[in-house]
Amino acid sequence: MSYKVIFFDMDGTLLNEQKQIPEDTREALRQLQDSGIHTVIATGRSPFHVRELAEDLGIETLVCFNGAYVEHKGEVVYSTPIDVESIEKLYQLVMERDHALVYLSDDSFYATHEENEMVNSAVSSILFEPPGMNAEVFRDKPIYQCWLHCAEGEEEVYEQDDALTNVRFFRWHNVSLDVMPKDGSKAKGIEALLQHLTVDKSEAVAFGDGKNDIEMIGYVGMGVAMGNSHPEVFPHANYVTKHVDEGGISHALRELNILL
Repeated sequence: MSYKVIFFDMDGTLLNEQKQIPEDTREALRQLQDSGIHTVIATGRSPFHVRELAEDLGIETLVCFNGAYVEHKGEVVYSTPIDVESIEKLYQLVMERDHALVYLSDDSFYATHEENEMVNSAVSSILFEPPGMNAEVFRDKPIYQCWLHCAEGEEEVYEQDDALTNVRFFRWHNVSLDVMPKDGSKAKGIEALLQHLTVDKSEAVAFGDGKNDIEMIGYVGMGVAMGNSHPEVFPHANYVTKHVDEGGISHALRELNILL
């Protein structure tokens, strides 16, 4: 099979635990680009948190917010923000329970509280600067994703609320959950991009390690699970490669005859 597009998750796939890109991964990306294969970052992160890394790697296409926002060569080709009514209800519940929210738009992020311990813990774990403070920014601009900050188990009140059926929750940190459109996934964003590029999904490859990568790994023609993946990822992959720090990406690309 001749593959035309390869999607890469960021944390745990392109980036190791030290948030660094192994040199063999950089070299593999250069070789893919030289051979004319589209390289794409597919991440839960926002565009403004990804662009610097993408530019460093020569990547011009981004699938962000777990598929809710897709950008190709500076053009937005797909976007599905969270509906304002859902965010309004979420905001009300958060304020009633003394939890905290972070809102993520395409170009900025804001928190409902200043100097919140849970927000600081989650944000610092991915080496982000603290968000600005604007509790009701969702009234002024599209919000593609929220981070709900609460202890494990406390999210049940949100998940069971009848007014929040248009969103789903995915825990990514012990004190933080992604809040995203109910039908959103990296696979949805990838589907939209492939249609834009007129590429069949059988001609696409996806690398990932987390539970939010399961849909995209199962969607494309060749789904690759990193050796350091969450155990639930492995059954969905066509191929399991080595750990991110053991040359997992370059190893798979050669074993699958994508690179020589």
